[in-house]
Amino acid sequence: MRLAKCLAFIKSASWHTKLSISLVIVIFALFVSFVLGDVSQATNISLNGNNPGMLFQGVGAISGGSGASRLLIDYPKPERNQILDYLFKPDYGADLQLLKIEIGGDSGTTDGAEPSIEHNQGQINCSSGYEWWIAKQAVNRNPAIKLYGLQWSAPGWVGNGQNTIWTKKDVNYVIDWMNCARSHGLNISYIGGWDEEGYNANWYELLRSALNNNGYANTEIVASDDVSTPWGVADALLRNPKFKKAVSVIGVHDTCPANPTTGYSCYSYPTATRLNLPLWESELGGMSANYGAAAMARSVINGYNQAKITGYLEWPLIDAISPGLPFEKRGLITADQPWSGYYKVNLMTWAIAQTAQFTAPGWSYINVANNKIGNSGAYTAYESPSHKSWTLVVENTGAYNGQNVSKQTIHVKLANLPDSVIRVWETNLWVHNPNQWFNRMSDIHPLNGKFSYTIKPGMEVSFTNTNGQSKGMTSPPSAHPLSLPYSNSLSLNDGSDEPSLLTPQDGSFELMPCLGDVMGLCTQQMTSQIPVHWNNTNGKNSYPFAVIGDNWTNYQVSVNILFQHTNSSGGVIGRFSKRAGDIGNFDGYMLQLSENGVWQILKNKNSNLPVKPIVLASGSLGEMGIDRWHAVTLTMKGSQLTALIDGKVVSSTSDTSYSSGPAGIVADAFSSIWSNNQYRDFKVMPMSSGP
Repeated sequence: MRLAKCLAFIKSASWHTKLSISLVIVIFALFVSFVLGDVSQATNISLNGNNPGMLFQGVGAISGGSGASRLLIDYPKPERNQILDYLFKPDYGADLQLLKIEIGGDSGTTDGAEPSIEHNQGQINCSSGYEWWIAKQAVNRNPAIKLYGLQWSAPGWVGNGQNTIWTKKDVNYVIDWMNCARSHGLNISYIGGWDEEGYNANWYELLRSALNNNGYANTEIVASDDVSTPWGVADALLRNPKFKKAVSVIGVHDTCPANPTTGYSCYSYPTATRLNLPLWESELGGMSANYGAAAMARSVINGYNQAKITGYLEWPLIDAISPGLPFEKRGLITADQPWSGYYKVNLMTWAIAQTAQFTAPGWSYINVANNKIGNSGAYTAYESPSHKSWTLVVENTGAYNGQNVSKQTIHVKLANLPDSVIRVWETNLWVHNPNQWFNRMSDIHPLNGKFSYTIKPGMEVSFTNTNGQSKGMTSPPSAHPLSLPYSNSLSLNDGSDEPSLLTPQDGSFELMPCLGDVMGLCTQQMTSQIPVHWNNTNGKNSYPFAVIGDNWTNYQVSVNILFQHTNSSGGVIGRFSKRAGDIGNFDGYMLQLSENGVWQILKNKNSNLPVKPIVLASGSLGEMGIDRWHAVTLTMKGSQLTALIDGKVVSSTSDTSYSSGPAGIVADAFSSIWSNNQYRDFKVMPMSSGP
């Protein structure tokens, strides 16, 4: 009845009254639609194949600067191959186009330490570490992938007694690493300097000369992988012609923007664009594996639109680390349970796939086809050198943090590009449901080179005339904890020189022939001097140790240790957790035995400041001697801590600070000595929680 009266009133009203009522209704409808996120704005997009822009150089990820890839090599082969396919197989999963790998330096670089190929000058082992294996797996799947090497840390001998890589010795070390890459059949397309540690023009000039003189003239140098003043290197390049001649790419970190990366607003300096060198986001770091996917999508699009950045590398490649480390839940795939075979493909994979599966390095951006859509998203477009293939990628996830996001309709006009069937793929970057990630939608058949499409809030959509893309469907095994009892002989490798499942945090632990009348292989700590540390603060509490296992609670951990030098020490770690930025600071207990017979039960503490552990108990047994094996055992049962040396109880004490975490082995904790202890027969036995 009320509606009928309203309609009758409108019908009888004067024309200007009707106009006023209509305007009110329209304004009210627009207001309600906007509040409800239902308003659809329109953007006209023109794709002209005869208007190519800068060269697109790829989207990739970083296996390095963390040790985050460590456990991947230990996975059962079926699941391991599935994971590798999701990362590197063309037209499948992330389809990565660039892979940055760490030049191992024996020191912790966030979530672990990667071993050097040259712990001591002149003693080169090209089998050291797992990055060669990862790189070969990538190249085997995609021969077109570009490899990029970078140092985070370095063996101590390169620094000439200082915490620096800016030396001639380090240039020679990089060449040794390049030679190892060549021995593995790997071509390194790009090489960098020192991650997030500034630059030294003379070092880059020496490196360019050394590369040219050793058969690597085609390897391009990236400078300077910095984050604090990322574009400052551009000013130095402009001032120094020799420096500029040495460098082929300007690589910076987190300029979309930094800490954390959001991708709403990317920037570069005018000086950088004047140099006519490619500009890269050589690290987009630390984004959540799922919640950070939208930031990755925005960065890849806005990086070019706003800053003319043409290459992108996400950090880290994968989450394949032990519990209790600082940067869990990052990366394209979570793969931290090699014992179960369980893994999870994260939303970050599909944020990258929306560009990588539909483009290739060497394609061109299409000029004028890179801008905003309405007030809540952006788009950019690419074409192949032949102009026969093209892709348009659009995201609608917000123009800035907190922005209301509305539906956006695009009207696209194609010119000088094929206008046959257009394939459409969508990912909902706001929903953590794999069923809404990377789905093929209905094809579009443009009319007279034109088509329209509505982009819903939270979506990233790729339009392309290419084909062959796929999501992949696998069913990983169920997850389950690493059960006790657990034993590891520390004599079996995993395809590298490292023992299975052991995750070094500082120093390097590799397989070597056993000493002390024991046959076969044992694990030896190989780093014999303090390394050149990344981020320098990590060197304040630095000593070799490695962790292994799961979030165990009540257990007994034991290992056999052999000292090769006087004044050495070593032992076991229990209930490890919450490792701080300063590598040697973590929550957990240690039982440490010295070669001179002194033993201690230590309570370590998580802190970003250098701290000494609390000694809960200590004593002396007399000289242990070198080249002799001794069993070191720590039992943790509730609050009760019991230490055994060679099977005999030496102390029992109590502490309630820590309740669970993995176990581990340690050498020379809180000492300036880095000795080459050997370890074998690591065992973890369950303990009941009762009396």
